[in-house]
Amino acid sequence: MKFKLFLLLVACMAIAVSYLYAPEVYRYYLTVYYGKILKIDETAFVKKIEDAYKNNDYATVQRYCEHGSMLYPANKKIKKYTGLYLLSQNNIKGAFILIALDDIPGETHHLEKIVTILDANRSYKEVIMIVGKTGARTPSMQFCYGKALFYMGNDRQALIVLKQAYDRGIYESDYFIGASYHHLKDYKNALVWYKKAISREPSNREYIKDIALLYKQLGDYPKATKYIMHLQH
Repeated sequence: MKFKLFLLLVACMAIAVSYLYAPEVYRYYLTVYYGKILKIDETAFVKKIEDAYKNNDYATVQRYCEHGSMLYPANKKIKKYTGLYLLSQNNIKGAFILIALDDIPGETHHLEKIVTILDANRSYKEVIMIVGKTGARTPSMQFCYGKALFYMGNDRQALIVLKQAYDRGIYESDYFIGASYHHLKDYKNALVWYKKAISREPSNREYIKDIALLYKQLGDYPKATKYIMHLQH
């Protein structure tokens, strides 16, 4: 028993030291540690990750995924759980790993997480691609999809999606609805929705700037000046 503990300690120290020097050496010691000492093959290794993920034991998931990427670089399940782990940490790399694997999770909460992280990082093409495949299952996904369409220049489709999101309680859609109308030169409707946005967030500088520009385009310079003055405060 003492000898096994000694071997375990030596292996752990060797792994730590080898990590600093050479990936090949590091991989060799990982192989010895998991294969010879712990008696864990590739199947058992993946099972450890799956069980840890189900139990929300993210420290174990992280460790096994990091080691697994060295030991079994072609294993798609390990790559998938690496993506899911990173996603749980709000790391956009997780979303891109899952996209690259073409293994987007089917669970709604995972889809919403992926779409909102991509939206926060302005990865609008990927938002459109994912929602195009899975559908906008939640109001939040619908809002992100509408924003993505807006930023990619598809204002007419953005209007349809954003109004649906607004009707489902995502009231910050109002600004993007107004901006879509603005792009389409429908100044009357743009003004209606900009005013909703300003009413909701009176100090939002982006809203103020756009409504001032709209009044200038309408030739109403006194109102345009009034909003521009707000930007000086």
